[in-house]
Amino acid sequence: MIRTILSTLTATFLCLNLCFAQSNPRYFVLFKDKNKSTFSVDKPAEFLSARAIARRTRQNISITTHDFPVNPGYVFAIKQLGASVIFTSRWFNGAVVEATAAQLANIKKLPFYKSIEFDLPVANIIGKSPGVERIAAKLEAEEDLNYGNMNAQLALMDVPQLHTKGFHGENMLIAILDNGFLNADQVGFLKPLRDAKKIVDTYDFMGRETNVFNDGSHGLHVMSTMAANQPGSMIGAAFEANYALYRTENDFLESPYEEITWLMAAERADSVGADVINSSLGYSEFDAEFDKPEYNYTYQDLDGKTTIVSRAARYATRTGMLVVCSAGNEGNKVWRYVTAPADVDSVLTVGATNYERVYTALSSVGPNAAGQQKPDVAAVGLGSVIGNASGNVASSNGTSFSSPLIAGFATILWQAYPNLSAQQLINVIKKSGHQASAPDNMLGYGVPSAVKAEQIIQEDYTPLGTEGDLLKEIVLSPNPVLDNASLTIPPHLIGKKATLSLYGLNGAALSVSEARLTSVQSIAANQLSAGLYLVKIRIDSHEKALKFIKQ
Repeated sequence: MIRTILSTLTATFLCLNLCFAQSNPRYFVLFKDKNKSTFSVDKPAEFLSARAIARRTRQNISITTHDFPVNPGYVFAIKQLGASVIFTSRWFNGAVVEATAAQLANIKKLPFYKSIEFDLPVANIIGKSPGVERIAAKLEAEEDLNYGNMNAQLALMDVPQLHTKGFHGENMLIAILDNGFLNADQVGFLKPLRDAKKIVDTYDFMGRETNVFNDGSHGLHVMSTMAANQPGSMIGAAFEANYALYRTENDFLESPYEEITWLMAAERADSVGADVINSSLGYSEFDAEFDKPEYNYTYQDLDGKTTIVSRAARYATRTGMLVVCSAGNEGNKVWRYVTAPADVDSVLTVGATNYERVYTALSSVGPNAAGQQKPDVAAVGLGSVIGNASGNVASSNGTSFSSPLIAGFATILWQAYPNLSAQQLINVIKKSGHQASAPDNMLGYGVPSAVKAEQIIQEDYTPLGTEGDLLKEIVLSPNPVLDNASLTIPPHLIGKKATLSLYGLNGAALSVSEARLTSVQSIAANQLSAGLYLVKIRIDSHEKALKFIKQ
């Protein structure tokens, strides 16, 4: 398995003596259950932020025991054996544990123990990265450019049209998972973001500290395409959004631990209420740096549900977050195919074009191992304009930068149409692509357009914003009713959770039920006596009343 930071920047590595091995291996221990949890679905504020709860509510996503933190008693029991618990995972229901062989043997005897991921250690690294103070970061080739090209890569997707309408990312939250954000606390093109305190959360999952500004610069480059706000020099797609910055990569070491830190960062993004995750990282096969071949993935593993990081990304999408991921830079290499988690069906996978919207050979291709078409869409990845750690405008190549261009585009489109679900948003973005009539495994549906996306929303989804608009297309028939009646549900409401109530003429409730809406909802009227009745359908705060006559 190769861990690829998905850019083709020229890198020079210094010879380093990295003598910082941990005393014991780390294992990803999975638990059988969440029995006797101290948490409750009725009190989600105890483990999720208000934003996270609101995101689920808005998309009719139920809070379940899957959202619970791991049982604190299980963590305590492991610590009592002398092992260290580094992280815990809600979604995988497990913990990263540093343990001796004897301690691990005792952990396996615990009644709640289920298994160990890989049945091998996931890491033999220290918990804290040396940082740039003691080791040099990658040196990347850059070319000074002007503002015009940064504008061009956004104009190709009609982003300025959304900016003109006042959508710049306000009140949206984007989480970026990357290798670090070197000097993001200093560069001028992010000063407005810092002054407005829009970097709302940071965490270095490698160093286990909050400082993410002293390690790799790749994350800064990615961030600049969305968050830069330096008129006359750089303007990003979502420069008024809030950002959560998470370091999940270590440039100098390779292990499955990086996939687990990706998982932890995604869980934290969910908890703080992120709307969008951008991940310009990929995991695939050829990783000569792993000590054990058992860690290696093959193309057959890239089915969207096998690798650790792909399973993590699937869980993330199920919380209602939009997960945007680089397809990979393997298009002209032996591997060729998209890397994980770009193989996940519910992830918005992004390939790379030039400024003519033509495929560029570095971009990974599909399908995934399950035969699903990938990538989904594309954006500029050849000669992408970025901001660098010196605060200057630079140019670089890779799906690392086409991905955040799409993430920024998606963020402001979602801001404009907040009642869309994440998966509906993906559908709209795909259908707005320049080759939507003939999608392929190189660029998917192509480069999206904000203008076309808005047209699609108006045509395929009921215009949003008022209660009447949201439910106006629901039709009750036949009327009058001889036997049973039916509610015809429009496509944009199918799958939503609704409350259906039936009332008699005197106002008494005859029945109340909850259901996930299908295209046709039956109303049992065969046992009703002749007269006038009222059906109410309620979705969130929206309600519609329909009268019918029973003959």
